[in-house]
Amino acid sequence: MNFLELARRACGEVGISPLITVVGNSGEALRMVNWLNAAYTDICQEHGDWGFLLASTSFPTINLQASYTPAEAGTSNFSRWASNTFRNYPTATGTDAEVYMCEISYETWRARYQFGSSRTSTSQPYEYCITPAKAIGLGPVPPAGYTVTAEYFTVPAVMTVDASTHLIPSKFELILVYRAMMSYGEFEAASEVFNRGQREYLRMMSRMRNEYLPPFELSDPLL
Repeated sequence: MNFLELARRACGEVGISPLITVVGNSGEALRMVNWLNAAYTDICQEHGDWGFLLASTSFPTINLQASYTPAEAGTSNFSRWASNTFRNYPTATGTDAEVYMCEISYETWRARYQFGSSRTSTSQPYEYCITPAKAIGLGPVPPAGYTVTAEYFTVPAVMTVDASTHLIPSKFELILVYRAMMSYGEFEAASEVFNRGQREYLRMMSRMRNEYLPPFELSDPLL
């Protein structure tokens, strides 16, 4: 569903007049539009590592450039990097020569590759770090001629027009309607609407977590 279709579905669920458009509204219609957008933002931010927020990028190395901002790395709506997804290959050779890169701490990268002659000693990078500014630090410092690939999590764009779409998988998209119903029920003191929305919201959220969050792993026992 696009934004307008979601808004019409939400209006039908709470028993108010359906929207003609999501743009230029006031009063009750504007509140519903805002509640849907708030639901979208809240759900996506509740878990920054939802699988449906994962995207990929690639970028060429520049001679003697050791770090690359998210923008320089070609990301869009960037939130944070996905760990252990970094690889690189000689651009001229292609992915047949691709190698994985190991993640190290920013402090280790700075001491190892940003000190003395290491700043200008170039080689194919085999390690990387995430800097405090969320840039990628490559080590060793690369020459030109390599392509780095990685995955990252996005920040969804707010829905603004009738045809705006969202990133939530279609089989779960009604969770936006159910969350908006909860907001409507709170505002109007309509407990039956709130309770119905909450029941369906929690049920669908549980299913989404099972399907789109990384599996839970237990740490090794302490000795």
